[in-house]
Amino acid sequence: MRRKRQLKAGQSDKTRGFTLLEVLLVLTLLAGVGFVLLIKLPVQMDNRNLSLASTQLIQELRDARAKAMAENTWYEIRLYPSNNTYRIFREGTLEKTITLPEKISFANQPSNIRFSAEGSPIFLGGPIKTGSISLTNGKHTRNVITALITGRVREEIK
Repeated sequence: MRRKRQLKAGQSDKTRGFTLLEVLLVLTLLAGVGFVLLIKLPVQMDNRNLSLASTQLIQELRDARAKAMAENTWYEIRLYPSNNTYRIFREGTLEKTITLPEKISFANQPSNIRFSAEGSPIFLGGPIKTGSISLTNGKHTRNVITALITGRVREEIK
């Protein structure tokens, strides 16, 4: 048997639910939030991918330098701007291939970088001999800079 709900004084059975105004207000707010996300999200994703790519490149350069010193050998990072990849070699043997995220590319024609057993960089090939590798997403650019003498790797945001 179903029990009837007890009502307080002045309360009717039709008080449950939402008014049309409340429903329209919530739908309007959801549509506004959805529109903002639709416009802003792709722009933020491109910037996030650029940040991720530069951070990964910095880490790979630092790892290659540390391994070269620890293993008393040389490591080389060869950059391939034509297909947006770079490869890490240990004494000429391929260790790893990394592809840049979608819409991220090299902004300059960078040199290949070789770290000697002492950790000092040697810049090979390419017209630029400065140790700067620029990554871009078309709107923003990040420079990964390797110091010519010490081999210190840092990032510069433009």
